[in-house]
Amino acid sequence: MKLNPDCMRDVLLEMEKVPFSESLDIEPLCNSLPQYTYEDIIYSCYKLEEANFIQAIIKFYNDELHVISLNDITYNGHQFLADIRSDTVWNHVKEVGKKVGSNSVSALTQIATGVITAIIKQQLGFN
Repeated sequence: MKLNPDCMRDVLLEMEKVPFSESLDIEPLCNSLPQYTYEDIIYSCYKLEEANFIQAIIKFYNDELHVISLNDITYNGHQFLADIRSDTVWNHVKEVGKKVGSNSVSALTQIATGVITAIIKQQLGFN
């Protein structure tokens, strides 16, 4: 299955709305993200958990992936989300990813860091 970076970002944004010490079940998450298929959301959660951006309970039953609950955003997840929260930054990150031919989680993380660094330098007058 192909990774959908927009879905990953939106999952993180939805998880951030959940109060501390509460978890998010997959059905309410899917209902709040109707622009994505169930498979995109499940796969995005799986990859976010693999990347250590979220803590989730994920199980395989009969060779099928099931997201039981999304429990928390990790420190790394919060860092990544902080870097890509702005639509302007996110669109630039995706554009660079497309140009370099990669939208892997690690590539998007590196690109986001580079974009933020460039914006900071520009704001400080270091061109």
